[in-house]
Amino acid sequence: MAHAFADAGATVALAARSGDAITQLADELGGAAYPLDVSDGAQLDGFIDRVEADGGPIDILVNNAGIETADLVEDLAEDEIANVIAVNLIAPQRLTRQALPGMFARGKGHLVYTSSAAASTPSPGLAVYCASKAGLTRFSETVRIEARKSGVGVTTLHLGPVETEMWDRVIENPAMDQAQKRFRRLGLLVDVSPEKVAIDTVEAVEKGKREVRHPKRLSPTMAIAATPGRLTEALLVGMTPRKLRRSNQA
Repeated sequence: MAHAFADAGATVALAARSGDAITQLADELGGAAYPLDVSDGAQLDGFIDRVEADGGPIDILVNNAGIETADLVEDLAEDEIANVIAVNLIAPQRLTRQALPGMFARGKGHLVYTSSAAASTPSPGLAVYCASKAGLTRFSETVRIEARKSGVGVTTLHLGPVETEMWDRVIENPAMDQAQKRFRRLGLLVDVSPEKVAIDTVEAVEKGKREVRHPKRLSPTMAIAATPGRLTEALLVGMTPRKLRRSNQA
């Protein structure tokens, strides 16, 4: 994604636990690196302000950090559960909260959330991960409604298997591995490259698309899962939540 956004003309600011790796990549792309562990609430405090103080306003915030569980619920330590929720759900909410006031003030911006097909599809061995991604999808849908007519767009990525080390770890769980093999035999599951996801994400931001779905053959299932949110949004056409908020504060 860093390469794809840089190729599209963006100045990238990279944040991840892997400080050396992102520093090297930032140097390569002419951007900046900010070592950050999003599971640590103290490190998140004022993070967006620090980045903007260094490099100027953030036009696009990509919430891409994520970790997985690969065990049945009874085999998980409770701190593992807390860590997955902190990284996959709480951190994107906090970073969004920090970035939105500036975006609203400037009348432009875009928020990207890396969710998952697991947001709508239960998967054995991934119960906590599924819950965190379902929460992230609902959060992004609600932010889209709240940001209506503000100039701030929202794109949610609903992804199946992406060719990364995370997917390799996920299928180490025998239950999940058996499940994904069954879906593959039915022709419902295929791998997608990170490069393809990145290219489609940049295009979605440029064109104001609300969703990126992979693999495409699961798109009908994802569309069904998205129906309640889209229906709710349609029923609220004409309502601008932020204007109502301002009138209540006046």
